[in-house]
Amino acid sequence: MDTPLLIFLHGPGQSPPVWQDVVGAINPEQPMVAPWLKGLKPTDHGGFDMDQAVTAVVDLMEARGAKKADLVGYSLGGLVALRVAAAYPDKVAHVVAISAPLIPNKAALKRQRTVIKLTPAALFKTVNKEQVLAAMDALLDTDMDVDLGLITAPVLAITASSDPIGQANVETLARDAHAMTRVLPAADPNLLTSEAAKLAQLIADFCADFLEPEETPDR
Repeated sequence: MDTPLLIFLHGPGQSPPVWQDVVGAINPEQPMVAPWLKGLKPTDHGGFDMDQAVTAVVDLMEARGAKKADLVGYSLGGLVALRVAAAYPDKVAHVVAISAPLIPNKAALKRQRTVIKLTPAALFKTVNKEQVLAAMDALLDTDMDVDLGLITAPVLAITASSDPIGQANVETLARDAHAMTRVLPAADPNLLTSEAAKLAQLIADFCADFLEPEETPDR
């Protein structure tokens, strides 16, 4: 397959359907897939391992017959996308890293984990409480370092104006990976819920023109 495969990689405590609103704006003829991150699927065993997650993305490309991929990742998914691009530069056409945690705030993550642990399990809808806790542990245990100098694919780094750590991360990507950057005005730092349509437009403009075409009225 010559057309790059568009791969969406979710964040911790999320599941693939989190991309539904973004994917809904993409032309269905565009080859795309939103897999589980290796180690975060409820049926996976052994926990999250960054190297295994990277290998799983490459294996998915090979299974789909894709020579190259456009990788779009949110949070931990963005970090996985950057790792794939650094390790397999010949396999990646573009990277869109949304709120990728290059500069993790471990203290904040630990506080979040404590809050999640005290939250009743019944309040978790799309993923269960244990999944979310496992994902938080993955972030706490993961080596966030990426050799950004090895990335040759164009990179677009996106974050919210309400996320100061995210803004520091996009500045790092701009400096070390020559990334284009976008800071979206949004009170909610979770851009997948607050700015899905805008994200779809940015992804399409950056990677390729594969937005769902608008219907033209009959003349």
